[in-house]
Amino acid sequence: MNSVLEYEISSSNAAELFAQQVEAPAPDLKDFSGRGFVICAGGPYLESAYVVVRLLRHYGTKLPIEVWHAGEDEIPAWARPAFIEHDVVFHDIMDYCTNRPLKQMRGFPIKTAAILNTQLREVMFIDADCFPVCNLDFLFETQEYKNNRAIFFPDYQHHLLVPDKPVWDIVGMPYNDEPEFETGLLLFDKVACWKALNLAEWMNLGSEFWYQHCMGDKDTFYLAWRKVNQSYSLAPGCLRIPTVLSRHYWAEKKHLADHRTGTSKYTAPYKKGLFTSYLSPYKGRPLYKDLIDEFLQRFVNKNYGLHTKFLDELKIHKDNYASL
Repeated sequence: MNSVLEYEISSSNAAELFAQQVEAPAPDLKDFSGRGFVICAGGPYLESAYVVVRLLRHYGTKLPIEVWHAGEDEIPAWARPAFIEHDVVFHDIMDYCTNRPLKQMRGFPIKTAAILNTQLREVMFIDADCFPVCNLDFLFETQEYKNNRAIFFPDYQHHLLVPDKPVWDIVGMPYNDEPEFETGLLLFDKVACWKALNLAEWMNLGSEFWYQHCMGDKDTFYLAWRKVNQSYSLAPGCLRIPTVLSRHYWAEKKHLADHRTGTSKYTAPYKKGLFTSYLSPYKGRPLYKDLIDEFLQRFVNKNYGLHTKFLDELKIHKDNYASL
């Protein structure tokens, strides 16, 4: 499949081009090996990603952790040692996608590109604001993963993949009343899922068109997996706490991770009157709403104390660098 789109997708040709991609052979497999975590981060997600890295290590993973970013400026010099200290390897996606615009790769399309370009064969992708509450390594050893070579987590509701939308005609499939994917956390064997992954990547290459019909990358995974009849296991339903997070579970209600939704991202801690704030304020939003968001995070996140501890330590790295 094409690494860059050589044509413009429109409503008039999308169905035909999609069908051609489904029939086209997937690219030759590379020499992938090993398993590990992939995080896409940088810019406003930098501090949140640091918390994710520290939580993964805190709960005991020894697996490789890769952070993929778009452009060198997304990972400032002061932050690199803080991540590397915890055995993180950085990759600039622009080194692998030289013909794609930087603006695009600082959005949802970076996810499929990073997953395809990592040398890891078995990838557990985790969003920069999806905070684990236990060691997630065990998912690689579950029977569900061994049987299907892919695990997805359900969204709490349908968003854009609803009945009577043009997307179903474009992809040549009927609407099924089944959960959408929530791709803040996912796991698969790239070799087993190579065809589906490349179809999802092709859709993200044409994100300007597909995101009019899909909710970012998450729906491209669902549509691609379903179109090529690629097997997967779907985790139990999530718990949605409005404006705060989606809580992901495994069997027997095992709490896995809290995916931040609706509130601002972490930042290096700073004083806000008598309080220390860890959330980046929304521009133009009243101060009291920022404080409410921070209170909700403290109240709802199971391990929020660890979040603030790690952010305090990150601030020390930043201050020490500034003093050099």
